[in-house]
Amino acid sequence: MKKNIYFCLVLIFIISFSACNKLPTGEKDEGNILAKVNGWTLTEKEFNDQIDSIIKANNGQAVVPVAVLGLLNRTFIPPYIEEIDLSSTEGKQLYLNLMINLELLAQEAQMRKLDQEPDIAKDIRRTRIEILDLALLNEVLKKVTITPLEIENFYENEYKKTLENINQRKVREIVVDTEAKATGILVELLQGADFASLASIRSIAESAKDGGDLGYMVYQPNKKFQKFWEVVLLLDKGQVSSIFQDPVTKNFYIVKIEDIKKGEPESLSKIYDQLEFLLRQKKSVEAIDDLIADIKSKVEVEINSKLLEN
Repeated sequence: MKKNIYFCLVLIFIISFSACNKLPTGEKDEGNILAKVNGWTLTEKEFNDQIDSIIKANNGQAVVPVAVLGLLNRTFIPPYIEEIDLSSTEGKQLYLNLMINLELLAQEAQMRKLDQEPDIAKDIRRTRIEILDLALLNEVLKKVTITPLEIENFYENEYKKTLENINQRKVREIVVDTEAKATGILVELLQGADFASLASIRSIAESAKDGGDLGYMVYQPNKKFQKFWEVVLLLDKGQVSSIFQDPVTKNFYIVKIEDIKKGEPESLSKIYDQLEFLLRQKKSVEAIDDLIADIKSKVEVEINSKLLEN
């Protein structure tokens, strides 16, 4: 469902952008014009570019579900057609008809001055803002470059140094479904029972087959619940926790820290692509921040924060 929503948003952007592409007569090669609706023209290249963009947004698949082609797709595409092959002549014709029908409706709406109604005008402006924002950001971000030397420096000065300040904890866990069971196990541990052996016999977690061993862990909130990390990060080497509960599953936990060590960096060659991606993201954010700061320095921005108070 999320994939369809994302794809639909991408498609809306593609169609919206092309719908604004009205050029004066004579600026396009008449021999390449695929369709005309009053002052709106669509060239063969523009149409093919849209098809390519849709296929790219669909993970490179030319067969596209009709359900993600827009809100009005079922008005113009027969209900028995569930997918369109945009690599075929028939599929392209169906999509071209959809574009033309959408343009006809939009022009008729303008003739009736529906675009001047306050709520609709606001929505149109919002879409226009998004298109312009994307165009400007694309112009800025395509200038962001990453050199091999920058990646090497990023590896030495940020990645490795960050790992040096992060402790990895080797954790074992025992998970049971009642507090009474957890209390009994904790008593046995305090009396000297082996944690791994009890985990293998009593724990209901997947880790039981490994004696409760979760390996070396660093804080990753998406992998365990917050209370788990609060307990694990406070324990020293060799310590066993008291009983605590997962607020979602309602299961009861006991954990032990078997070892604590500094992070060990991977080789540069192994994580080169990941570091390049992270560095590009970092420089992109910086470029956007610089752009916003530069624009703000030229205009006056007024904010009444008191209106946000409850």
